[in-house]
Amino acid sequence: MAVLMTLEVPGGTTAQYDRANEILGIAGDHDAPPGLITHTCGVTDDGIIAVDVWESLSALDDFFRNRLAAALDRAGMPEATPDTSPVHNMLFGAGRESNVLVLIDMPGFTTDFYDAIVATMPAHVGSGENHPAVMHVAALEPDGHLRVADLWDSEEAFGEFAKTQVGPAAGEGLPPLEPRIVPVYNRLHAPSSTNA
Repeated sequence: MAVLMTLEVPGGTTAQYDRANEILGIAGDHDAPPGLITHTCGVTDDGIIAVDVWESLSALDDFFRNRLAAALDRAGMPEATPDTSPVHNMLFGAGRESNVLVLIDMPGFTTDFYDAIVATMPAHVGSGENHPAVMHVAALEPDGHLRVADLWDSEEAFGEFAKTQVGPAAGEGLPPLEPRIVPVYNRLHAPSSTNA
Protein backbone atom coordinates (compact mmCIF):
# COMPACT_ATOMS: atom_id res chain seq x y z
CA MET A 1 0.00 0.00 0.00
CA ALA A 2 1.27 3.46 -0.93
CA VAL A 3 2.21 5.82 1.89
CA LEU A 4 2.41 9.59 2.22
CA MET A 5 5.57 10.70 4.02
CA THR A 6 5.91 14.21 5.44
CA LEU A 7 9.25 15.35 6.86
CA GLU A 8 9.16 18.80 8.43
CA VAL A 9 12.68 20.12 9.12
CA PRO A 10 12.75 23.37 11.13
CA GLY A 11 16.13 25.01 10.55
CA GLY A 12 16.76 22.97 7.39
CA THR A 13 18.06 24.87 4.38
CA THR A 14 17.89 24.39 0.64
CA ALA A 15 21.71 24.25 0.60
CA GLN A 16 21.63 21.27 3.00
CA TYR A 17 18.86 19.69 0.92
CA ASP A 18 20.92 20.12 -2.27
CA ARG A 19 24.00 18.68 -0.56
CA ALA A 20 22.04 15.62 0.64
CA ASN A 21 20.82 15.01 -2.92
CA GLU A 22 24.39 15.35 -4.19
CA ILE A 23 25.59 12.77 -1.65
CA LEU A 24 22.73 10.46 -2.70
CA GLY A 25 23.49 10.94 -6.39
CA ILE A 26 20.02 12.32 -7.09
CA ALA A 27 20.11 14.96 -9.80
CA GLY A 28 16.78 14.34 -11.51
CA ASP A 29 13.80 12.09 -12.06
CA HIS A 30 15.86 9.20 -13.45
CA ASP A 31 17.80 9.02 -10.17
CA ALA A 32 14.65 8.38 -8.11
CA PRO A 33 15.24 5.64 -5.54
CA PRO A 34 13.36 2.35 -5.90
CA GLY A 35 9.83 2.60 -4.54
CA LEU A 36 9.54 6.40 -4.74
CA ILE A 37 6.51 7.63 -6.68
CA THR A 38 6.94 11.37 -6.18
CA HIS A 39 8.93 13.76 -3.96
CA THR A 40 8.44 17.45 -3.33
CA CYS A 41 10.56 19.80 -1.24
CA GLY A 42 9.04 23.08 -0.13
CA VAL A 43 10.42 26.08 1.73
CA THR A 44 8.59 26.97 4.95
CA ASP A 45 8.86 30.04 7.17
CA ASP A 46 11.38 28.28 9.40
CA GLY A 47 12.98 25.55 7.27
CA ILE A 48 12.01 23.00 4.67
CA ILE A 49 9.42 20.27 4.28
CA ALA A 50 9.61 17.11 2.18
CA VAL A 51 6.40 15.46 1.03
CA ASP A 52 6.77 12.07 -0.67
CA VAL A 53 4.58 9.26 -1.86
CA TRP A 54 6.18 5.81 -1.71
CA GLU A 55 4.92 2.52 -3.12
CA SER A 56 5.16 1.00 0.37
CA LEU A 57 6.30 1.72 3.89
CA SER A 58 9.04 -0.90 3.52
CA ALA A 59 10.48 0.88 0.44
CA LEU A 60 10.58 4.16 2.38
CA ASP A 61 12.10 2.48 5.45
CA ASP A 62 14.80 0.79 3.34
CA PHE A 63 15.75 4.08 1.67
CA PHE A 64 15.71 6.03 4.92
CA ARG A 65 17.69 3.46 6.87
CA ASN A 66 20.22 2.50 4.18
CA ARG A 67 20.83 5.82 2.41
CA LEU A 68 18.90 8.91 3.43
CA ALA A 69 19.66 9.15 7.16
CA ALA A 70 23.43 9.13 6.55
CA ALA A 71 23.15 11.63 3.67
CA LEU A 72 21.09 14.05 5.76
CA ASP A 73 23.61 13.77 8.59
CA ARG A 74 26.58 14.37 6.27
CA ALA A 75 24.78 17.39 4.78
CA GLY A 76 24.30 18.89 8.26
CA MET A 77 20.51 18.74 8.10
CA PRO A 78 18.84 19.12 11.52
CA GLU A 79 17.30 15.90 12.84
CA ALA A 80 13.65 15.34 12.08
CA THR A 81 11.27 12.41 12.19
CA PRO A 82 9.09 11.56 9.19
CA ASP A 83 5.34 11.13 9.58
CA THR A 84 3.74 8.43 7.44
CA SER A 85 0.12 7.74 6.56
CA PRO A 86 -1.46 5.19 4.22
CA VAL A 87 -2.71 6.75 0.99
CA HIS A 88 -6.48 6.63 0.58
CA ASN A 89 -6.64 8.34 -2.82
CA MET A 90 -4.04 9.63 -5.25
CA LEU A 91 -4.34 11.13 -8.69
CA PHE A 92 -2.28 13.05 -11.18
CA GLY A 93 -4.34 15.81 -12.77
CA ALA A 94 -4.14 18.31 -15.59
CA GLY A 95 -2.01 20.87 -13.72
CA ARG A 96 1.44 21.40 -15.22
CA GLU A 97 3.47 23.60 -12.89
CA SER A 98 4.47 22.28 -9.47
CA ASN A 99 4.70 25.72 -7.87
CA VAL A 100 2.93 25.30 -4.53
CA LEU A 101 2.23 22.54 -2.06
CA VAL A 102 -1.20 22.78 -0.47
CA LEU A 103 -1.31 20.86 2.82
CA ILE A 104 -4.58 20.44 4.70
CA ASP A 105 -5.22 18.55 7.92
CA MET A 106 -8.89 17.64 7.86
CA PRO A 107 -10.15 16.90 11.39
CA GLY A 108 -13.55 15.27 11.25
CA PHE A 109 -13.08 14.08 7.67
CA THR A 110 -13.45 10.32 7.52
CA THR A 111 -12.76 8.33 4.37
CA ASP A 112 -16.52 7.87 3.92
CA PHE A 113 -17.15 11.63 4.09
CA TYR A 114 -14.26 12.30 1.69
CA ASP A 115 -15.49 9.63 -0.75
CA ALA A 116 -19.03 11.04 -0.69
CA ILE A 117 -17.75 14.54 -1.47
CA VAL A 118 -15.35 13.62 -4.28
CA ALA A 119 -18.00 11.37 -5.89
CA THR A 120 -19.94 14.53 -6.78
CA MET A 121 -16.96 16.56 -8.04
CA PRO A 122 -16.27 16.81 -11.79
CA ALA A 123 -12.51 16.85 -11.09
CA HIS A 124 -12.65 13.32 -9.69
CA VAL A 125 -14.44 11.72 -12.65
CA GLY A 126 -12.49 8.85 -14.21
CA SER A 127 -8.92 8.63 -13.01
CA GLY A 128 -8.77 12.34 -12.19
CA GLU A 129 -6.99 13.33 -15.39
CA ASN A 130 -9.18 16.46 -15.55
CA HIS A 131 -8.45 17.51 -11.96
CA PRO A 132 -6.84 20.98 -12.08
CA ALA A 133 -4.09 20.05 -9.61
CA VAL A 134 -0.77 18.56 -10.69
CA MET A 135 -1.24 15.92 -7.98
CA HIS A 136 -3.76 15.20 -5.23
CA VAL A 137 -3.15 12.83 -2.32
CA ALA A 138 -5.51 12.05 0.56
CA ALA A 139 -3.98 9.97 3.35
CA LEU A 140 -5.44 8.50 6.52
CA GLU A 141 -3.91 9.72 9.77
CA PRO A 142 -3.60 7.36 12.79
CA ASP A 143 -6.53 9.07 14.54
CA GLY A 144 -8.80 8.41 11.54
CA HIS A 145 -8.89 11.88 9.97
CA LEU A 146 -7.58 12.71 6.53
CA ARG A 147 -4.59 14.75 5.47
CA VAL A 148 -4.40 16.18 1.98
CA ALA A 149 -1.20 17.01 0.13
CA ASP A 150 -1.65 18.60 -3.28
CA LEU A 151 0.62 20.17 -5.88
CA TRP A 152 -0.84 23.17 -7.71
CA ASP A 153 0.17 25.62 -10.41
CA SER A 154 -0.67 28.47 -8.04
CA GLU A 155 -2.42 29.36 -4.81
CA GLU A 156 -5.07 31.11 -6.92
CA ALA A 157 -5.78 27.93 -8.93
CA PHE A 158 -6.32 26.03 -5.68
CA GLY A 159 -8.58 28.81 -4.34
CA GLU A 160 -10.73 28.73 -7.47
CA PHE A 161 -11.05 24.93 -7.23
CA ALA A 162 -12.01 25.13 -3.55
CA LYS A 163 -14.67 27.74 -4.36
CA THR A 164 -16.16 26.10 -7.45
CA GLN A 165 -15.92 22.39 -6.60
CA VAL A 166 -15.01 21.58 -3.00
CA GLY A 167 -17.44 24.02 -1.35
CA PRO A 168 -20.47 23.08 -3.47
CA ALA A 169 -19.75 19.34 -3.15
CA ALA A 170 -19.41 19.48 0.64
CA GLY A 171 -22.33 21.85 1.21
CA GLU A 172 -23.08 22.70 4.83
CA GLY A 173 -21.14 19.69 6.11
CA LEU A 174 -17.72 21.22 5.40
CA PRO A 175 -15.86 22.16 8.59
CA PRO A 176 -13.52 25.16 8.37
CA LEU A 177 -10.27 24.20 6.66
CA GLU A 178 -6.98 26.04 6.91
CA PRO A 179 -4.82 25.17 3.91
CA ARG A 180 -1.10 25.62 4.36
CA ILE A 181 0.51 26.97 1.19
CA VAL A 182 4.21 26.18 0.76
CA PRO A 183 6.33 27.32 -2.21
CA VAL A 184 7.93 24.39 -4.01
CA TYR A 185 11.73 24.28 -4.19
CA ASN A 186 12.16 20.96 -6.00
CA ARG A 187 10.10 18.08 -7.34
CA LEU A 188 11.23 14.62 -8.28
CA HIS A 189 8.91 12.19 -10.02
CA ALA A 190 9.85 8.57 -10.67
CA PRO A 191 9.80 7.92 -14.43
CA SER A 192 7.81 4.70 -14.05
CA SER A 193 4.94 6.47 -12.27
CA THR A 194 1.89 7.76 -14.07
CA ASN A 195 2.55 11.44 -14.55
CA ALA A 196 0.49 14.43 -15.52
